[in-house]
Amino acid sequence: MGSSIVPSIAEYPLIILFTTIGASFLISSADLVSMYLSIELQSFAVYILAAIYRNSESATSAGLKYFLLGALSSALILLGSSLIYAYTGLTNFEGIYMIASVSLQDSISNAVMLGVLIIGVGFLFKVAAAPFHN
Repeated sequence: MGSSIVPSIAEYPLIILFTTIGASFLISSADLVSMYLSIELQSFAVYILAAIYRNSESATSAGLKYFLLGALSSALILLGSSLIYAYTGLTNFEGIYMIASVSLQDSISNAVMLGVLIIGVGFLFKVAAAPFHN
């Protein structure tokens, strides 16, 4: 007989609040650092929700796998952000766009494009988009 009882945890409203605040901060972020921190604030609550059924082996396994994939995607987002910062010296989105659009050196614009690509792959891992969900 399966356990179909929904767990009641007192911190559930707080978890939902963290997810909502993280999503709100992500929408209003204008900096690489605030973007990363808001993504992690939002993901923190989702990691807890993925493994909320402690007695279920499949829920525990899914929570651990989701946490490991989340760590990989966070590493990719940080790698792309650090690559952009290394070539531009800025973390502000508007400043990065200005330098990349008027840069006379192809190396800066190529590095920014590569950093944005790596951040995009990290976001796709974070939302488990196909084919990254495997």
